[in-house]
Amino acid sequence: MAPSGTSLLRALLVGTALSSAFPALAETAYVDLGTITLLGTGLPTEVLTNPASITVIEGDSLKQKAPVSIATLLRDVPGLQISEEGIERIVIRGENSRRVAILVDGQKLTDHTDYGQPVLVDPTTIERIEVVRGSSSVVSGSRAIGGVINIVTRKGAEQPFALATTAGWLSATDGYRLSATASGSFEAGAGVLDYRLSAGRMDQGDRRTPEGRLVPSDTRDSSVSAHLGYRLGDHYFGLRAQRYDVAGNVYVEEFDPATGTYDPNPDFTISLPKRELNKTSVFYEGTDLAPWLERLSFDLYRQTTDRLFETRATLGPLPLMRLVSDSDDRQLTFGANLRAEMRLSAASRTVLGLEYEDDRLTADKFTLKPMSAVPENRHDEAKIVTLSAFAQHEIDLGHDLTLTLGGRWYGVEADLLASTTNGAANPLQSNADSRALFSAGLVWMPSEDLAFRANISQGYIYPTLSQLFLESYADSANILPNPDLRPERSTTFELGARLDRSGTLIDATLFYSDAKDYIAKIGTPTLKTYQNVDTARTWGLELVAEHYIEDWGLTPYVTGAVMRRELQYASGYTTSDSGTPRLSGRIGLRKDWEAGGLSGTLDLFMRAESGAALREGPALTDLKDKVGGYGTLNLRADVNFSEDLALTVELNNITDRSYKPYDQMPGAERSVNLFLSKTF
Repeated sequence: MAPSGTSLLRALLVGTALSSAFPALAETAYVDLGTITLLGTGLPTEVLTNPASITVIEGDSLKQKAPVSIATLLRDVPGLQISEEGIERIVIRGENSRRVAILVDGQKLTDHTDYGQPVLVDPTTIERIEVVRGSSSVVSGSRAIGGVINIVTRKGAEQPFALATTAGWLSATDGYRLSATASGSFEAGAGVLDYRLSAGRMDQGDRRTPEGRLVPSDTRDSSVSAHLGYRLGDHYFGLRAQRYDVAGNVYVEEFDPATGTYDPNPDFTISLPKRELNKTSVFYEGTDLAPWLERLSFDLYRQTTDRLFETRATLGPLPLMRLVSDSDDRQLTFGANLRAEMRLSAASRTVLGLEYEDDRLTADKFTLKPMSAVPENRHDEAKIVTLSAFAQHEIDLGHDLTLTLGGRWYGVEADLLASTTNGAANPLQSNADSRALFSAGLVWMPSEDLAFRANISQGYIYPTLSQLFLESYADSANILPNPDLRPERSTTFELGARLDRSGTLIDATLFYSDAKDYIAKIGTPTLKTYQNVDTARTWGLELVAEHYIEDWGLTPYVTGAVMRRELQYASGYTTSDSGTPRLSGRIGLRKDWEAGGLSGTLDLFMRAESGAALREGPALTDLKDKVGGYGTLNLRADVNFSEDLALTVELNNITDRSYKPYDQMPGAERSVNLFLSKTF
């Protein structure tokens, strides 16, 4: 729960907000497709001319949003949804977070649970967020079936010393977020040294909704990160360190397929008391090292993840019907990346890359099953070693056409190193895989502000160590591993158009994705095994569009997706009730203003989703989840009092509507987010 100091923070922020009246309105620019990113092609490419589906959030777009979490900053990217399982995770084009690659400064975070990788970064420390929607394993590696999220953190400030602080209050949870960053750069010897040191903390209590408080649903995190860099001519050397700790309690609901409603389930509790990431990395980047070598980069990192997961369930009136399950996982990862960007001819660019990852998991599980008086203590040690190489080649074909071809080779080995149950040894097993993936993109630019594109890309995710080797207990069933699992694979086809002309911006994408060998739990209600059985087909339209009306100084805009996702299960049953909303998005009217030495933005918008359901068969009991559609009216405003003082105000769910997005808790009541940022 938020401490008593929250009241003081609330008073400070409200007082600051009320001390300024909204001035007369004027115009400023907001969106730019000229941002350069490495995602999608592996080469520095503008979003406008990138063959992949790319979204980049940076600069003013970040400053104008309340930094509640990384997930909330991304929630309006078309085709993207948020999943809440105590900790927020990202879903892209219907693919759950286990099939979305999460990178921090180009280095991958790994996870071996069925829930997928959460985003373990303080949102106040980021420089920008890059998102690829659709399969992208050729450039971004394993897990990139649904897409990729790369979070770029800040480096040192331009002056010798700068102190940036952020304080925020969240009324729906009586929560807060605080952060401080000291950074700078100065001449040191023949080069320039830059540094950054950041610390932050967030604490949110139970969420309040129009129907009441959700107990328990509290969450909290804390972080410390540091960056040290040294530039010597065309060479840049760096060191980064990060610690991020997040904990929370999961609000558990029980779905009744007969009524289509949810009810709290006090007999079932899930607690996440600890998930701690510790990471250190060193890196080097050289530019213009030879006439043909434009950039050479290398990084080496070590990261550990400690995770506690506790489950309690009462399945009946008798003591023997109680379930207790505790999991204590410790994950150690070593990784290295080498990349060279080359220009071998005037009409081409090439990138070559080599990646290595050594992932080791130690898991201790305590389980007391219903109708059993003997607890089970299981200890497992396992590892996955991945070596991959990729190449991407861009060719200027003339006639305003650019062709990009890419390929990646994987070699993966997984081993169960040790395993015991109540002291008795279990058989040791192994798995291996190697394969090649390919991608191709074509961009036609008939003018400097208009681009048409076509793209084919493949995705790949190797089974997790839990799926291969670790026995678990969930949903009243034993879940057995399967060392013979195959990787999940996908292929995505896209057609797109982008326009950035005279105040009009359009980014539209038609896509189709075909995924196979999905891993699912198959068996009886009490005993299940992981198997490659399910397939998925997803197709739809994603759109970002806005137009600046100069006479009025207004910008109407829309961002959203129309999507259909079809699942085929092992039984042969096919359904479009896949847990993916058919329609989702945001439509609004934005006004940038400047007057009296102040500037800012007003943004009135509606965020909406259609209903969604998840069905695993034709019977009534096969309906596992169902929610109705919703729309909420919201207002965001920000005020820049000076270059070093800014306030962001978000009024959420203004009409105080009761609603529940798919795979999330019920939405918060009418609420306010206030964030004040000050730089010294």
